[in-house]
Amino acid sequence: MTRLAIINSEDCKSKDCGSVCIKYCPVNLTGVKCITLNEKKIAEINEYLCNGCGICVKKCHPWDAIKIINLPENLDKDVTHRYGQNKFKLHRLPHPKKGNVIGLIGQNGAGKSTSLKILSGEIKPNLGKVGEDLEWDYIIKNYRGSDLQNYLKLIKDKKLKIVIKPQNVDLIPKVTKGVVKDLISKVDERGVAEELKDTFSLHKIWDRPISVLSGGELQRLAIAATLAKDADAYFIDEPTSYLDVRERLNVAIEIRKLSADKIFIVVEHDLAILDYLSDQVQLYYGDPGAYGVVTKPMSVKDGINVFLDGYIPAENMRFRSEPLKFDKTDLLDDSLDRRYPLITYGAMQKTYDTFHLEVAAGELYPGDIVGIIGPNGIGKSTFAKMIAGIETPTKINGEIKLIRKRITQEDDEEEGDVDDVLVENLQLTLSYKPQYLDSENTSTVEEYLRRINYKVINSSYYKTELLVPLGIDKLLSHTINTLSGGELQRVGIAACLALDADLYLLDEPSAFISAEDRVLVGKTIRRMIMHRKSTGFVIEHDLMLQSYISDRLIHFQGNPGVEGKASEPLTVKQGMNQFLQTQNVTFRRDQVSGRPRVNKHNSKRDKDQKASGDYYLG
Repeated sequence: MTRLAIINSEDCKSKDCGSVCIKYCPVNLTGVKCITLNEKKIAEINEYLCNGCGICVKKCHPWDAIKIINLPENLDKDVTHRYGQNKFKLHRLPHPKKGNVIGLIGQNGAGKSTSLKILSGEIKPNLGKVGEDLEWDYIIKNYRGSDLQNYLKLIKDKKLKIVIKPQNVDLIPKVTKGVVKDLISKVDERGVAEELKDTFSLHKIWDRPISVLSGGELQRLAIAATLAKDADAYFIDEPTSYLDVRERLNVAIEIRKLSADKIFIVVEHDLAILDYLSDQVQLYYGDPGAYGVVTKPMSVKDGINVFLDGYIPAENMRFRSEPLKFDKTDLLDDSLDRRYPLITYGAMQKTYDTFHLEVAAGELYPGDIVGIIGPNGIGKSTFAKMIAGIETPTKINGEIKLIRKRITQEDDEEEGDVDDVLVENLQLTLSYKPQYLDSENTSTVEEYLRRINYKVINSSYYKTELLVPLGIDKLLSHTINTLSGGELQRVGIAACLALDADLYLLDEPSAFISAEDRVLVGKTIRRMIMHRKSTGFVIEHDLMLQSYISDRLIHFQGNPGVEGKASEPLTVKQGMNQFLQTQNVTFRRDQVSGRPRVNKHNSKRDKDQKASGDYYLG
């Protein structure tokens, strides 16, 4: 057993806490310096001297800057890179292979981005020898007998042209100026600008400045610009954030078309899309921010099911205590009274200068979560804002009512009746998580949440039901402008659920969040809304998460940016079937995990389901 000591320099308070960790360390008390302070007054731990007592971890509370982790000894020989003493360590690497799309899946902070930097030549691996500049020949020799030996030799000799689609597309306007067509034309080495313009629906933004593009438009631009280049290897980091289902499938189809004689590595958290585009998958497990381990390549079906199960048979390794299951039975609450609707609304219309939206009438019940599905620019957010009173309908047949039930008499034991008073037309309160979050905020997470609802920080209920499940308890001392995309998203969800409201609107809660955390996010959203007997709208393009979290669905269709039409709330099967039929895509259920899987286009199963009209086998 070897030990890994991780210290988060942002959280370390050695310069303020009087170095309590040094004072109480039993090794230091013997006169041997296991823990010292560096020139920046940040604690450093000698992992060879550490006896794993955990006293420094306990004394560091509440900052939680120190982690002491016991690792299997067999991982020592597989160290690929370490950023520094008491910093993140990566074990093993993905195996690039020409003609294969390798899908990478795992928790955020487990080393996927580090792997791409190493495989692209941006980082020279140090094999865990911190501070040493190793010769390339020594590094290559370490991988002899594997696919990586030849690959790294090409990196050394600079004989491999590599392009990377970055994760954070929102940063593109800060580094790139001009209009869309100029950027695409500049990087178009394959002569496919017009083809990509059609494939990724760039017509409407072709002459727009990059600085005014939305997240989805920036994502499509980034993917088109990446695929327009003529390279030997393409590394695509989270290509589907902000994209609707049709756009996600277009991305997958283009990658498959180009992959025949190229190297492709794709980091993706939408399991359905990862399943559709990958030839093999490799999993990442470990302790986020501390260490990550890459598994050997597996078939797509086996790899994703192993990831969900949390156990790797080939390595006899369990990396999660419980499997991730797409089973709604643990999300149901029989105590909810759904005899009366909480919110009712009539048929509505909203007309702008260039866009018209029509909405069918519907009802929302206490504890009800209604998924909203449809392409981008079809009016989904506008609809939810009309329900909440933020936007005023141009025309409405009836009115929007909030109805709260009041019990005025206890149950009659003989009759079993309840005397209910329904109070209508109350002021409806909304809590809204927008699609795009403020990443420039300089407040700490704790300060930000305390301003929204001071009880969130001090209440044991909120800690148990909200902060811990979303991992916010570990981010409280971090400033918001230093958070990763996934961390910022989880803070946005926590901020939305921190308010006590009648209606919760969460716009794309899965963006930048790992596949593992998406299930936890879904459970947290359901628990909080059901506990308050409120209702919620979830706008989400990850169909796996949407089908898992939703009680019913509202399907939006029409011409994006021109006109939209929303259905009444439908059952999940009805809504999915209608939506997938418009996309000409079929889904089936995996027999092992129960997760939705995309059928390959024109496969026998795809043709059979289309012929029967069952586009979604729920």
